Amino acid sequence: MDVLSFSTIADNIKNEISKKSGLNLSQTRILLYFDQNDNTALKMGDLADNLKISLSTLSRQLQQKKTVSFITVKRSERDSSKTVLLNETGLQKVVQLKRVLKEIEESLLRGISKQEVAVFNHIFSELVQRSQK
Repeated sequence: MDVLSFSTIADNIKNEISKKSGLNLSQTRILLYFDQNDNTALKMGDLADNLKISLSTLSRQLQQKKTVSFITVKRSERDSSKTVLLNETGLQKVVQLKRVLKEIEESLLRGISKQEVAVFNHIFSELVQRSQK
């Protein structure tokens, strides 16, 4: 198996997301994170931890012009912390992004049986878990 093929597939997926939704990878990750967590407001430090990135990296990502249009940042009245959640524009963009991701998935898996897809998903999930150890 050519493990570098994973990189090729990932690059193709990132390019398709960018072309079809206008989002970069960090914007995609932020939108999907909030979608998967019911758009629960989080302190920036907690969000950075959950995304497995540094707080300074998250800050830079959240300051991107397009990303700013998707989020609401609220400063705490008690301390210097800030909480983040998606605004209405971000919630609408998630709907579009999920549609794009579904199109990409269908394109990648076209011609593969449901049983083969199930086996692939199982093996791929195992690989992801192993790579996170």
